Amino acid sequence: MKKVHIISLGDTYMFRLAVALREKGYSVSCSGADIMGAEADILREKDILLADLQPINDPFKEKIDFVVSPLQSVSDHPELIRAKESGLLILSVPELVLGMAKDKIRLVFCNPRHPNRIMSMVLKALRKQNMRCDYVALNEIPGQEKQISLSYDARISLLEGDAFLEEKPLAHQQYKPHILIMSDLLWHPTKTHSTFESYVDFWRGMVASIERDGKFIYNQNIPLLQDLADTVREDITAVPYLPHPIVRTDDNIELETRYGRVPVTLFDEEFLGDINAARLACRHLGVNDKEFYAIFECIFGNC
Repeated sequence: MKKVHIISLGDTYMFRLAVALREKGYSVSCSGADIMGAEADILREKDILLADLQPINDPFKEKIDFVVSPLQSVSDHPELIRAKESGLLILSVPELVLGMAKDKIRLVFCNPRHPNRIMSMVLKALRKQNMRCDYVALNEIPGQEKQISLSYDARISLLEGDAFLEEKPLAHQQYKPHILIMSDLLWHPTKTHSTFESYVDFWRGMVASIERDGKFIYNQNIPLLQDLADTVREDITAVPYLPHPIVRTDDNIELETRYGRVPVTLFDEEFLGDINAARLACRHLGVNDKEFYAIFECIFGNC
């Protein structure tokens, strides 16, 4: 059984990561000074040790396979210093995620205005077809209790693409997606990307990192995304999408499909675009359009 220590600094996301690793079967310890209440109870219930990294001369250190550094950049943190002095492998969250997804089909989603909405649709469609997948998100996934799910046997990994832009951008680009899905670009000044140009350069690098024979699914209504699509390598297929066609009736809004009309609860252009993005992604995973539309039928109790 692999053993991992997580330096959480009381971060809720690191708490969720600790639980996900434990559920995968790892032995987990987690810095717990700032973890209290319900979260601490869950960690204890999952048999996760709440403790700082042990001193260098403690034999416990020999049992640790790797240490996960906190989301915040704190190079002078005592536990990180202790881990380095002990010669332990230290991984950032993106590096850990990539390592666990390296043998899986990786879908990376960039949906900054509505984080993980496209991922949520893809996840529901896969589950309806009994297709297992891992997923890792920093933001909430609509309709899902968990934000992280890790396994050994799932062949697909869904990854939130703009979650770690301020942490380790180079490591983050190494997600090397087989399918990259971008609905928009939404920039604000950060320490990593102080200018819009550097932000666009980051995504240009992400597009360039798509695996050979991969897919770039993008919102054709966004000129900058069209520019990125026009410069993809010859072995990458750029797949544009527009908002899904709808029909308005007296009572509701319905998607116009070759299989008939499908009712939906939202109908703004961004949502209709997200539907098409998810549908195209599912096609490349082996879920046909008819199977995809079934997730909306379930919402209305017609499963």
